[in-house]
Amino acid sequence: MSQIALKTLNITSKGTSKTRVRSLLIPLIVSLGLFGCTTAPDYSSPYTTPRVGSTIELKQELSARRGIRIYVQDGFVLTWEELEKQEPYCQFYVERSVEEMRTPFTIEPDTFVVNRVFRRRDITSLQVPAFAVAGEDLSDLAGLQLAMGGEGESEVGNPGSSQRTMSTYMEVSSDSQPDVKHVICSQWADPALRYHVSVEEIIRSLGDLAEFTLPG
Repeated sequence: MSQIALKTLNITSKGTSKTRVRSLLIPLIVSLGLFGCTTAPDYSSPYTTPRVGSTIELKQELSARRGIRIYVQDGFVLTWEELEKQEPYCQFYVERSVEEMRTPFTIEPDTFVVNRVFRRRDITSLQVPAFAVAGEDLSDLAGLQLAMGGEGESEVGNPGSSQRTMSTYMEVSSDSQPDVKHVICSQWADPALRYHVSVEEIIRSLGDLAEFTLPG
């Protein structure tokens, strides 16, 4: 480039460079500012959901006398009647036929991958219903309200109930135990509060029975 051309370029830039540089820098500064303000998810918040790709590593064998669910709370396996339902608890849901529901079953130590997460608010009866299968009382199957349709609210149980079951559904999979379909973590709540369980509460509910790991 000739000296004349360089001088012309310099002259032109003197009149426009400040405005031009300012217009380029402002979006850059805003972008950097927004990037700098990004914070890690608050896993103690009920508004933060578990992430797809998380894993649940079951450390111990879980077993039940019958039914399709195994309930855990604070690291202990409990029956439906034993649960403190207004505190966070989780359940391992196993797909079984009606005939199989009358027999004992076991979930072996394994790693389950979370493939889908959704939440539901269900109106819940305060009474424990009894389910009869071939004349047998299966009251420990109370609250059979697996909502496969996705997130939302449904009237399950007594519409006049003052309670809501706030549930986080995690669809899980394992090659060795394909019948284990969901891990569902819930708590009963007053309608005015309607708080879902947080990730930290899920971890606390599982206790030493299972390790919940978020994707890296």
